Formats: sequence, structure tokens, C-alpha cells
Amino acid sequence: MLDDLKVTQQEARLEILKRAVITHGGRWDLPSDARGIYQPALISLQVFGVHAMADNLDELPRNWMRAAANILDAQGREFTEVA
Repeated sequence: MLDDLKVTQQEARLEILKRAVITHGGRWDLPSDARGIYQPALISLQVFGVHAMADNLDELPRNWMRAAANILDAQGREFTEVA
């Protein structure tokens, strides 16, 4: 999923993450994803065990991608250190 998001245009990333939340079971803490409609001070989503927060919709996909990459990087280091 992370690799797919990397090659997807910024504008489409939020919709892809939203569909993943619906399809794979996750959490979408945002009353509306339409810009201009009420938005809380902090929005978040969790899918595939990765949780991300942002203070605006444009940052949310990027923050989720960073969190996912950090988790994958940390898991890769764990496996190489154990071996």
C-alpha cells in the first residue's frame, strides 16, 4: 500500500486511504472529508495498524505514509539486528 501511495498523485491519496479504512477495517476520525465543512482541530486515521494525525486534510496522507515508512524501517532494523 505504501508503495502505491508513493506513486499516486497527492490529491488522490486521501481517497485511497479512506477506501482502505472502509475495506480493511480502520478508523477515520473526521466528520467530513469535504473541505470547508466542519473539521476538528486534529484529524486522524488508522489503517493496517498505522495511526496518523494532522491538523488539515492535505497533511493527513503524508503523515500516514511517514508513519508507515517509519514502522517498516524499524521492523527491518529489528530483523537485521537479531540475525
